[in-house]
Amino acid sequence: MFGLSELAARSGVPVPTIHHYRKLGILPAPRQISANRFAYDDRHVAALGAIRALRAHQVPLDRVRQVLPRLLETPLDGLTEESWAALIEDGSHGSDPTATRLLEVARAAFARHGYDGVSVGEICDSAGVAKGTFYRYFDSKDAVFVAAARSTVEAVGQELDRRGGTLSESEALGELETLLAPLAPLLLEAATRELRDEPRSVGIVASVAQGLATRLGPRLRAQGSRAVPVARKVVETVILGLVRPALGLRSHY
Repeated sequence: MFGLSELAARSGVPVPTIHHYRKLGILPAPRQISANRFAYDDRHVAALGAIRALRAHQVPLDRVRQVLPRLLETPLDGLTEESWAALIEDGSHGSDPTATRLLEVARAAFARHGYDGVSVGEICDSAGVAKGTFYRYFDSKDAVFVAAARSTVEAVGQELDRRGGTLSESEALGELETLLAPLAPLLLEAATRELRDEPRSVGIVASVAQGLATRLGPRLRAQGSRAVPVARKVVETVILGLVRPALGLRSHY
């Protein structure tokens, strides 16, 4: 067993967030050593890992509380893809208008002003919700940043679906670049945070790229087995093209 600071170090979850989860009754009860001292073990590390995975997929805390006991009985790497997808789908915000609005506001704010230039209060004011409502969906600014970056897939995918029609590879490059350009700073910051080894930011850009390729594939004139590599090529070309200016590199397309 170990103390709170070591739990934070092992899990990558900040101490205030752990306190928040414990007060909400989401974490397994720790062993009380004295009036203000508690001891934790590997169950708590596993629980925090599961919570982070669920929150990264925008699962609200009420749903996390419901599914966490089952997750702790079945390690995340023991879940089948179908079971994990069903769990996320059941716990996602879906069509919840408040969550949708928070993500829309956060996505635009982080893209325009950067992580340090945005506060939870400003997101709440722009979305027209109280802070208490915000914390029903996201436990911190870090959490909403991750969710906002990941929501790029749905935001761009919905616009692709709305426009309809099929696209050649060159048309797809132009259309995706137009849709993704306003959000490029958000993805670049997510990548930068990953380079700094910030745990919550690991894999964001890769998952966004994969998600965009999946959404783009059905829109391409190239179908079947050819659509997958073409979609991946288009997405990677566009993302790299958008971040090259920030790196002082010349574009190749």
